[in-house]
Amino acid sequence: MTRESVMARSPFPELALALGTQFVMIVLITRLVGVHAWDDGAITLAYSRTFAESGLIALTSVSEVVEGYSSTAWFLINAAMALFRPGFEGAIHASQMAAGLFLGVATVLVWLIARHLGLRPRTRLAILLVFSLFGPAVSEVSNGMEMTLLTATGLALFHALYVRENRLLLAVAIVVFLTARFEAMIYYAALLTPLLLRGRYRSFILLAAAGMAVVGLHAIVRYSVFGDVFPNPVHAKMHVPYSLSGLQGVKLRLIAAVEITATLFPMVLAVSALLIIPWSGLSGRLRALGSARNDVLALAAPVAAVVLFAILIGKNWGYVGRMQFLALPFVLLIFGLVYDRLADPARTVSARPALVAVCALTILFSWIVSARQPIAQMARTLSGGGGEVAEAYGTTPETYRRTGLAVDHLRRLLGRDMITFATPDVGGLALCCDRIRVVDLGLLASRKLARQGYAALPAILAEERPDAIEVHQHWGVNSKIYAIPEFRNDYQPVVVDRTRFYLRNEHAEKLIGERRAQWCAVEEAACAASALRTHRYVNSVTKLDDAAFLERKKVLMVGEVP
Repeated sequence: MTRESVMARSPFPELALALGTQFVMIVLITRLVGVHAWDDGAITLAYSRTFAESGLIALTSVSEVVEGYSSTAWFLINAAMALFRPGFEGAIHASQMAAGLFLGVATVLVWLIARHLGLRPRTRLAILLVFSLFGPAVSEVSNGMEMTLLTATGLALFHALYVRENRLLLAVAIVVFLTARFEAMIYYAALLTPLLLRGRYRSFILLAAAGMAVVGLHAIVRYSVFGDVFPNPVHAKMHVPYSLSGLQGVKLRLIAAVEITATLFPMVLAVSALLIIPWSGLSGRLRALGSARNDVLALAAPVAAVVLFAILIGKNWGYVGRMQFLALPFVLLIFGLVYDRLADPARTVSARPALVAVCALTILFSWIVSARQPIAQMARTLSGGGGEVAEAYGTTPETYRRTGLAVDHLRRLLGRDMITFATPDVGGLALCCDRIRVVDLGLLASRKLARQGYAALPAILAEERPDAIEVHQHWGVNSKIYAIPEFRNDYQPVVVDRTRFYLRNEHAEKLIGERRAQWCAVEEAACAASALRTHRYVNSVTKLDDAAFLERKKVLMVGEVP
């Protein structure tokens, strides 16, 4: 008895293999990536921790109350886990495992839908393994973010609508899906549209009304808490550096339009080849594909919505394919349908190695395109380079925890119960240090900056009077902070625990008066080295950053963190 005949009788081995592979991947990620993932994931975790511990929706208990996260559902799930006080590393590991859990739920639903579509066992297995291991899945689990939750609930909606009716599953999926991301209302409309093509008008009207009720209730709660019907990040994304105009904006939209193809490029080529190769009998198989028209249209509807929204907002920050994650399992299922209808049944044995090769190439290619950072981090950890990897990796929670510890050291030196710190990098910092009032120069967690952009920065500096400021790269260029008179007149360059800051004049004078710090002249070799070459952000600054830091010809040097 062949292996395929066994799997045809018992479909569970293919699912078990995919879930087992995922489990190994999640373990490796939590052990080898851990706190060295993307810092944006820690932003929601910081909000969740503050809410669990104080009931406030803010980065820290002393920060501005504002909706600075992108997913209400993910925020609440992580807040529930934060009730157990897992600590900095524990919160990140828990979010990674939760993202992995919902990836597993999505995988089960892909398997169920694939069986409903009548895909062959080997095709189902290929789809499941690609979905389980490809680059966007590795990155999203590493970052511990919400796209696997959005995808799992989107697939649950599809299953309850077009595979097997389940009102409880449908109700739960509607609520979670529509609160998982703000743009989910667009995707929800797309998921319902095939109901019209199938003549299910009453279901469409009832489900559309239910969706509007969830979105409306969510907006009412948001307005009652924050005084706004839009999430703060939506306002922020209308300004630079998130939104660009002119040719740059067109370029980002063109890139967004092809990100799905980029993540699955070898598979796209293989399926395209099936469509154009003039095999004998191909017309009959094309007719067989036509018989699956309704299924293809239903699967294509969310894909079209995701691509159109991506084109509307342009290339998003983060790894390639993140904003298209919801569409990817639907694309894989469409590929499975096309492959099963067009692949020559007489060539089953010879086609199997080709299918394995295509899937392996697709996974490897997607790692290069979408998961280079977490895979590189795994390699560093395995090679024993885990000590300073956060500095090399860049925007990680661990990197910004170190920044937060340096700021907290300043707070203790100044004898303050709370310190106000303006910075664009807020996730790991807020998750680690709850006595810092964070002013988010990245716009997401600042109400005024999100609505007005960097035009509001002079007013923010005047109102908040940050005790310390850290800014670098495009944040310095786009904010034009170095040209703001209050910044130039009221702040001095300082190095604390190998971290460059700008400190208010009165604080600098206090530290000097108490002999906790001393000036060094930038003409001195040791001072120049600390200011330019040995600080922690040396790989994340521009010539403009360096010029602004050295402009005063002296730098305040503060002792190491004890």
